[in-house]
Amino acid sequence: MVAHRRLSTVAVIAVLAAPSAVARQQNTTAETRPAFEAATIKLAPPDVVRSNRVISTSPNRMFIPGMPLTGLVYAAYGDGGFNTSMSVRGGPDWANRTLFTVEGVAAGPATGRERRLMLQTLLEQRFALKLRRETQTFKGLTLVVDRSDGTLGPKVKPWSGVCPETRPALVFEAAWQRLQTAQPSPSDDPDVPYCPTGYRNGGLLIDGATMSTVAEVLSLPPARALLGMMTHDRTGLTGRYTMELDFLFPATGPAGAGPPPEFAGPSLSTAVREQWGLRLVPGEAPLKIFVIENAQPPAEN
Repeated sequence: MVAHRRLSTVAVIAVLAAPSAVARQQNTTAETRPAFEAATIKLAPPDVVRSNRVISTSPNRMFIPGMPLTGLVYAAYGDGGFNTSMSVRGGPDWANRTLFTVEGVAAGPATGRERRLMLQTLLEQRFALKLRRETQTFKGLTLVVDRSDGTLGPKVKPWSGVCPETRPALVFEAAWQRLQTAQPSPSDDPDVPYCPTGYRNGGLLIDGATMSTVAEVLSLPPARALLGMMTHDRTGLTGRYTMELDFLFPATGPAGAGPPPEFAGPSLSTAVREQWGLRLVPGEAPLKIFVIENAQPPAEN
């Protein structure tokens, strides 16, 4: 996550995948994007905590308890993961302050990508949202395979196709989707892990995920506080893996200010190299920037 982005924009998504009844959109425009069959947007109740959770309670339903417009832009225009290589800027003051509850119902089962396209349509219709898109290059770290023979480390194995029966306790949890089948489909989201993924007590758990998710997890505050910059995937690996990293991350935020000397960046880099067979090297990566040029309070439902 870049400095321009607030941590609160991280979305946690639980997706129940099913065969899609909505035609997959390629190179979509405002005219060709799918739309929800029915949708409501209203002010969130006062007791709703700003959490930026996008919930799919069934294959054709999306529910967002309480999220500001800036968070909704991340959810709609991002890749379904942590969106660490994306930044939303501009807009009126209320766009990052006022929380909205959003519900959408598709005509039939829809993939996570299709629901994101539907949310784009909804935001542009109800908020009169207009965005300007830019791309910048940022300096950071790139994740590459360390060994010339391509062998990965002892804490990496190909995903078995099965998620654990017991959900682990995780923080900074990634978006994830529980699939009815382990076989990737044309609607597969490479940036969304199939099983619960995130920071666990004493390290990381990454399950049913691609290396793009690995780079995103290393770009979140616990790891970025040690590495000093964002991480981007350059491994060239496209499979899904189960990976664990044994590493004691310091607390983040005010309580974790001023981490002790043993939390120097190279120690995390060494753990990644020894346990995963991956190396962190300086490099450049694209940053997608969405500038809110126009937004109005949502129209009547």
